[in-house]
Amino acid sequence: MKRAGFGIIMGLILAMLCGCGQRQSVSAEKETDRIVIWTWDDTFNVKAAKLAAKEYKKTHKDIQIIVETKEREEILADTKNLIASKMYQELPDVIMIEDYDIQDVLSQYEDEFVDLTDKVDYDRYTDYKSKLCSKGDRFYGIPFDSGTAALFYRLDILEQAGYTEADMQDLTWERYIEIGEDVYQKLRIPMLTLDPTDSPLLRIIMQSGGHWYVDENNHADIEDNEYLKAGLHTYQQLLKRNVGVSVNGWNEFISAFQNGSVASVISGGWIVSSIKSVEEQSGLWRVVPIPVYDGEIKTVAASNVGGSAWYVLKNAKNPDAAVDFLVEMFEKDSDFMNELIGEIGLLPAVKDMSGYENYLAKDEFFGGQQVTKILTDLSGNIITVNYGSKTYEIEAIVEDEFNNSLTQDNLSDCLSNIQVKAAAVVRE
Repeated sequence: MKRAGFGIIMGLILAMLCGCGQRQSVSAEKETDRIVIWTWDDTFNVKAAKLAAKEYKKTHKDIQIIVETKEREEILADTKNLIASKMYQELPDVIMIEDYDIQDVLSQYEDEFVDLTDKVDYDRYTDYKSKLCSKGDRFYGIPFDSGTAALFYRLDILEQAGYTEADMQDLTWERYIEIGEDVYQKLRIPMLTLDPTDSPLLRIIMQSGGHWYVDENNHADIEDNEYLKAGLHTYQQLLKRNVGVSVNGWNEFISAFQNGSVASVISGGWIVSSIKSVEEQSGLWRVVPIPVYDGEIKTVAASNVGGSAWYVLKNAKNPDAAVDFLVEMFEKDSDFMNELIGEIGLLPAVKDMSGYENYLAKDEFFGGQQVTKILTDLSGNIITVNYGSKTYEIEAIVEDEFNNSLTQDNLSDCLSNIQVKAAAVVRE
């Protein structure tokens, strides 16, 4: 009896152990079917990722895709900290990285990303976007959106001040400021927001003239950069003449044009989703090319601001599944990308838009304008520049020195100070 009882007990123990092993195996299997994505902007990138997840799960029912909203800076900081601490199990599988950041990231962490060179057809993307995703002859990102810049404005507000759509065509910066000054005097509504801690307007102006904070050899190009100087002067005029109003951060920037506190916004095409989120303003908005300089220095009415790509972290829990998801949805599925053009106003970073029906669609929110076509046509005139790897570090110096010099109105001294500090940053 004792021997039989002992056998029964041992059998039960073995069965329990086997059961635990099976449960652990199932749990591990479920973990491998989980993809985590970090990105920003609920109306644009986040929405795109969630729509992609929903579509992908129709044919991959066992996959769990979690999309987490984090700010651009937070994504970079958290990812770098986890890598430095070797806490790979906490890493997301996919992160979005802005075009200005990626060269700096790849210079430090190239080995942390999945090489996508043989998995993505980079010839179909615009050359400058493909180049940004690469280091040497290897490619690491799937280009998502182009940041083609444009001037978006509230026609109803401009009409209250006596202006028509015709008045907003072929603008110079001086004419834009004159109109803005008049609108403010009549309606007490500024034309646009200006954030002293973020300077997309300077980037837009510089690239419209074919310049950046660094030259093609990655040397700081500040002191003799006439386009940066012109941009800073324009910034001064916007503030002095009540055409621009200061805001602090992304939320204040977004709410200002959504609630009608400003009459226009100069930004990348990705801002369309935020504009259109206020449904009652349908029909009130219009889009035109950015203003230009046509005096001693000349610029084109086209530029870029922002833009980003998807990247897979090699040491995350599920990089293979993440690559399959990204390639299938954002690289190969033309129908889905066409859907995103209509849903969020996506401007795909591809050379040939003819495969997307929504490319030519008229948008009633913008009075029937073909917004995607307008932006695509503008993108063909964007001058390619070298962003280098220190855009935001240099821009922080520019902002500090410029804000300190606003009362002195001496841009030459300001630029000299920036040159010294920027040169040191570039050499790091």
